[in-house]
Amino acid sequence: MKLHPYFLSQAFLSKLPLIFLCVIFFVPIVLLSLSYQVGIFFIAFYISYWTVKVFESYYYVLTSYITLLRTNKHDYSDYPVILEGAKYLKHIVIVPVYSEPYDVIAENIASIIANDYPYKKNITILLATEERGPGAIENADKIVADYSWTSPVRIVNIVHPADIPGEWKVKGSNITYAIKQYMKMEEFDDRMTFVSTIDTDTLVETNFFLITSYTFLSTEHNQNAIYQYTPVYANNWHKGTFFARLIAMGTTFWQLAESQNPEFYRNFAVYGQSLYCLKKADFWSLTSIVEDGFQYWRSYFAFDGIFRIVNVPAVCKMDIVEEETFLKTVRSQYKQLRRWSWGCTDIEYVIPQFANKPNIPFSEKFRKTVYLIFNHLFWSGGALMLFFIGYIPGVLSSVHESIISLTIPLITSFLFTWIFATIIFPSIVSILIMKKYTTFRKRDYIFNILQWALIPILTLTLFSLPAIESQIRLFFWKRLGTFETTQKMKRK
Repeated sequence: MKLHPYFLSQAFLSKLPLIFLCVIFFVPIVLLSLSYQVGIFFIAFYISYWTVKVFESYYYVLTSYITLLRTNKHDYSDYPVILEGAKYLKHIVIVPVYSEPYDVIAENIASIIANDYPYKKNITILLATEERGPGAIENADKIVADYSWTSPVRIVNIVHPADIPGEWKVKGSNITYAIKQYMKMEEFDDRMTFVSTIDTDTLVETNFFLITSYTFLSTEHNQNAIYQYTPVYANNWHKGTFFARLIAMGTTFWQLAESQNPEFYRNFAVYGQSLYCLKKADFWSLTSIVEDGFQYWRSYFAFDGIFRIVNVPAVCKMDIVEEETFLKTVRSQYKQLRRWSWGCTDIEYVIPQFANKPNIPFSEKFRKTVYLIFNHLFWSGGALMLFFIGYIPGVLSSVHESIISLTIPLITSFLFTWIFATIIFPSIVSILIMKKYTTFRKRDYIFNILQWALIPILTLTLFSLPAIESQIRLFFWKRLGTFETTQKMKRK
């Protein structure tokens, strides 16, 4: 069945996220009005679903964390695939430079250079420097001058001119320009050249290139994949506010949990792919605010659906959001989450692509489309719905239904209390993770546990509201047109 062109247009698809958000809030009201019993069943199902999902995520986080610990105990340097194959593998690490302080960039470069990889001469750090970035060119030039002579690792600086026609002020246009310019300087074996893109505040572990090379070279059909590293927000942990810590830790948990769900796993922030894969996807989007998650779809459709995300247990330590004042930090954190949630625009790209790809099975199209829609739907409205849904029956109930209507809020309250009581699990796991990647003082143990008590409030406000704004903006065509970088503070 061929869809009418309107249903594949931006004019229609841009409305879907907010429409679905409104619908999900009206569903229990409509069901209760039509049949009180059916409405109660829906509410019970919704509450039960989220209870199961919470504990399922705990299981996946724990499983993934144990795997991460086991993997990082291995010494990859004497593996045959490293000894025989890695010597022919070229690494290009793209580091975008915009407004970051010099010492933040310098720490990043130093961590890349101070690795245990036996073939350092095969590594190139590609500084993707924005011409419009305040102080960007001066900082990049100073990095080249200070670090080029310290290691066999090569450092190349490519300055991205401002206002190139057809480009938006986004990260994808900068890093695409950098890699294309660098390709003019040298010849590469596309299938044996691995391109990583990491944020400027990233500090890689000493075994980063060993783990990445081993994973890439030992993966079957390794060209048809993006390789997702493990982000841990530890660099400025002690300086961060409670909500910035919780969101950063939640992001790490999300990545750990998603890595156990291969079909719907998506790349985020720090990842890599072969140059062959990158060229087949036509590099990165020149207009997307969310270049990382969107890169999965570009690559997926370029390979006609024969594509996946491969988890790489190589840790990348990153910064949590930090500004000069508390209010500025709240504002910056809000903007970061709004930028991440702008991935709801993927719907405009994915659905038309699926319609034009007859080789991809319908069942796969359906699963991935439903997951994409529900992922953004639950991001914006899942927690709010869970909070309010237990009180809807009481508003609409008649006298003979009053017992049930009073029972539902009690059950909801009980489940909230039960889930709330289990925050001891993420608080302990977060301590175990952070102890490994940052210093932990005695008072940090107590503070870390207590801050998790605020997660319900944070989920209902700073987590949900940016996603709702993104969907409202998309509906009314008030689009985000610029990649607003998160401010990085000086280390000292």
